[in-house]
Amino acid sequence: MYPDARNSPSKAKAKQADAQNWHSHWWDFNPLADHLKRPVAWSNASTIFTPHPSQPLILGRLFSSSKQFIIVSPDQILNNPAAYEPPNVITVSSNDHWLFAYFPGRDRDGVGCLWQRGYSIDKWNIRDYWACERGAGIVNAVFVGAEREWVTCPDGSTTRLTQSGPLTPIYNPTLLTVTQAHQLNVYFLRTYASGVKSLTCSLVQPCYTAENASQVAHDPPRGPKTSRLCSAASLSFIFHDRTRLAESVFMVAMRSRRYPLSDTLRAAASDSSHDLGLSLDMPVDNQLDERPPLLDWNSYEEEQMIELCEVKLRFDGMHMFIIAAPLSPIHHPGPCLTNFMFVSVPASKPDTSTSPKTSPTKDKQPQRGQLELPTTYLVASFLDFEEYASLPKSRIVAYSIVRVVPPNGKIPWAARLVGDRSFSPRILTVTAPGSLSIATRKITVIVAITNPGGSLPRGAAKPKEFPVGNLFALQLPDLSDDPDYDHPSILAPVNRMSSDCPLSIFTSPNKLLACAVSMLQTSIYTLPRTRITSGSKDTLHQLPLAQALTIALQSRRSTADISHILSLPSTPATMLHDTLFGTLTSYEVNARLGTANSFTMVDVMGVAVEIYRARARQTQNEDEKERYLMLSRNALNVCSVSACFAAFEDCQESEEYDLEPVWQLISLSTWVVAFLEDLMKECVFLADLADPTPNTSLNPNEVMPKEEPMDDNPFLRNWLTSPFQQATDQSPHSVSLDAPILLHLVHPLALTNLRAVVFHVSSFHRYLASMTAKRENSQFARDTMLDLISSSGLDLKVLEDILSTAIPEASAIPVEEIMASFAEGHPVPAQHGQLKKTIRSLTTSSAIDRPRLFIKSSDLVDGFANLSASDRPVGDDPGMDVVTKGRLLTQNPGLFCLRCGGRSQVGGEVMVGGHSSPRWKSWERMWAARCICGGSWVSGNI
Repeated sequence: MYPDARNSPSKAKAKQADAQNWHSHWWDFNPLADHLKRPVAWSNASTIFTPHPSQPLILGRLFSSSKQFIIVSPDQILNNPAAYEPPNVITVSSNDHWLFAYFPGRDRDGVGCLWQRGYSIDKWNIRDYWACERGAGIVNAVFVGAEREWVTCPDGSTTRLTQSGPLTPIYNPTLLTVTQAHQLNVYFLRTYASGVKSLTCSLVQPCYTAENASQVAHDPPRGPKTSRLCSAASLSFIFHDRTRLAESVFMVAMRSRRYPLSDTLRAAASDSSHDLGLSLDMPVDNQLDERPPLLDWNSYEEEQMIELCEVKLRFDGMHMFIIAAPLSPIHHPGPCLTNFMFVSVPASKPDTSTSPKTSPTKDKQPQRGQLELPTTYLVASFLDFEEYASLPKSRIVAYSIVRVVPPNGKIPWAARLVGDRSFSPRILTVTAPGSLSIATRKITVIVAITNPGGSLPRGAAKPKEFPVGNLFALQLPDLSDDPDYDHPSILAPVNRMSSDCPLSIFTSPNKLLACAVSMLQTSIYTLPRTRITSGSKDTLHQLPLAQALTIALQSRRSTADISHILSLPSTPATMLHDTLFGTLTSYEVNARLGTANSFTMVDVMGVAVEIYRARARQTQNEDEKERYLMLSRNALNVCSVSACFAAFEDCQESEEYDLEPVWQLISLSTWVVAFLEDLMKECVFLADLADPTPNTSLNPNEVMPKEEPMDDNPFLRNWLTSPFQQATDQSPHSVSLDAPILLHLVHPLALTNLRAVVFHVSSFHRYLASMTAKRENSQFARDTMLDLISSSGLDLKVLEDILSTAIPEASAIPVEEIMASFAEGHPVPAQHGQLKKTIRSLTTSSAIDRPRLFIKSSDLVDGFANLSASDRPVGDDPGMDVVTKGRLLTQNPGLFCLRCGGRSQVGGEVMVGGHSSPRWKSWERMWAARCICGGSWVSGNI
């Protein structure tokens, strides 16, 4: 008897082997050929905009939180959502004030919409919208007016690149769009105009269009030319040439495709060659002989060339005009273009050490030849499906587009193939611009490459996602792999590993992360980056994360992607200190060289709030989590002290204070006094730990503890259980001097701000005490302030004198140790000697009244169960306004900070006796766009 074929061991093994492998097919990549891409935009405020999968809506996600919101579409779309598709173009301005999207119509005109952002980054209001006729839909758009980019130098200093793109000083915003009709539309708003105006020019023939000239209404394309439409476009803002600073040029690249005309389709439908011989007794059309030629599907395909056009957008002081000059197209046999983009490289500065010391007027040509002009690369990727019987073959090419200066004075552009690479059998899906290094003039391109197949994970516990490819950094111009970068994995769900390749990708503001969008999901990936290794203190500013953080602070961009990298469990804890220390080093180098810093050290501490909170969310160790939360809380206190100091400065005039915001100033004073009480309690605890007798130990700076246990110190308790305790030689009682709150007594900046705010609270107290209240409200305010100071147990005048004496001693500590304490978030051993001296001065003087400091009158009334020692730390009260330090109104949702998690209701009217306070209002406007920690606001009810 023959064995049953169904139970054959060989077939069973083959079936089992097939179940343990996955394979891709050509149809998995066909959406790339059909340009079925879902656009994605990542704003500098760290908001990710993606289209709704099926409805004409835009979804916004606030990275790195899970908060999402919806951008409201125009009424024309909301009243008939089935008539419009999800947006195929989404772009956001560099300053995050403007958002644009285009919604294609279904058998009707499409709609372009412009939104303007409010104070919170999740509030977008429609500014204007307009119809785009069929055959002239928008295929790409970009905003003009980006600020000059910041870059870091090898010595840690920062500098700005030359201007990139045209300047439009009186227009805000200026939007460039490329349409299917091979036209460039410029939409702009003048400061005095209410609606959006536009200019239109052709990109396939020389064209000149001026704002003050009469505009010809755009007619829908008619005739045979309607079969040729632009299917994809890319725009590039070229860095200004140092030899032609007044000239601003940008490039437009287009890929076209031919489509059949409607009358051609009708002719094909009525073709008699398909007659089956069945008579239907219908009259014959006498004009059939005049019908258009029959449909030839081979002629309706993507053109194998990329058209280029040079565009100059100029402003003469009154009006704007456009000059378009088409260039020679780039022919390439690639059958299916999937991606193409421009990558610009700025011109290098002339090397004064090697250039000849002759006058440039004597020999102009050699001098000019020594300048390396700006270079622009056009990178394009293709897929070749051949006969649609196997996986497509992917290929990527790079063309250099440089300006050539001939003797006749014309400025043509020369395109030359500089890179060509194939990836078979792997498939390249999407591309994105990479990083730029000014020191080495190295520029990279990020590509996503998927595998044709692989083995499924084995084991009982299978992961939800599995690697299906990698992200690579390719060097320009030869497109070779950069050996200095790693290759992060591309993940896909296990149940659809072969059918979920990325279709669109967009990098984060600091080019550390990427948002990849497929047909079914949106994913966040870590971009390829150089191996992160810590070095000596002299080279920490060269760390990639430190450079990225410095540029983000200089550019006023969100640092959420940097904090996300630092919060990952795979990132060493020492990298937090090294990144902050490297940024502070760049700040000091800029200050020493006289370069203006657009950020302050308080801004760096605001970033530390975000980093510590992100790290606390990711860690699984409860002690480590509490430690990071304490560091984050104290970093926010540094920002709060600085904000309170600015408020008192704004409301002070000579030796008097503006009394219209008297209750607001009392709220600030209340917070300051509560913070001082916590700080003084910490000093008293440390003073009680020390033996008043002279220290006879080998280390004269070591604090000698008493026999009492010290586990009541939460920072000490966390340190005792942390893995860092084994790596240090410090004794437990010396580590208690590293409490984060003590940073305010040893760091010169924090100590100076603290002394200043103590001076203002003391002066404000004396000013109110010297006045005679004439109204009931004034009497209440005066009594409240007097009771606050008298019950605090602090003598502010003595405290101010002691802090003033400590400032020169804190400044005498080496700068490296000062920066180290700021980066660590607590005092370092080099500051312990000065810290103990300050603590001894505070605890042995009349600045502290211990009974009043530890026992409040409310505690005696309410009972000892609610003693002040058990109160929550300053800054943890969810009912307190993080900016004004007042109480939050429950009926007003207010604003929520994405960085520190605080809430605020800034922006309301401050009225006392029917009068508003312009001084206080001007101070509140400082925090209308950002929190005191530098974080972005979102609506409180999100």
